[in-house]
Amino acid sequence: MTIATAIRTAFAATLAIGIAGSSMLVTSDAEARRGGRGVYIQQYDMQRPDHGFEGHTSFGYYCSYKRLPKRVCSPTANGENCKIVGWTLEQMCS
Repeated sequence: MTIATAIRTAFAATLAIGIAGSSMLVTSDAEARRGGRGVYIQQYDMQRPDHGFEGHTSFGYYCSYKRLPKRVCSPTANGENCKIVGWTLEQMCS
């Protein structure tokens, strides 16, 4: 196992524990009346486009993720030049 693989595995485990143990749930009035659990959204700033946890947690939530690029653009003679300077991993569990 390489160091990069160990870091990715540790990150995925930490992410799963954080999602499963989080108490930051957002619930609408309609969901509260019918006993819904709500939706949990967390964002992580990353240097590269890593994968997040996708699937069912032990608490019955289903989690999915999006990888969103952070761009910095500068004007040039031909329009603008953009480059990706980082990534945001958005995890959503419901």
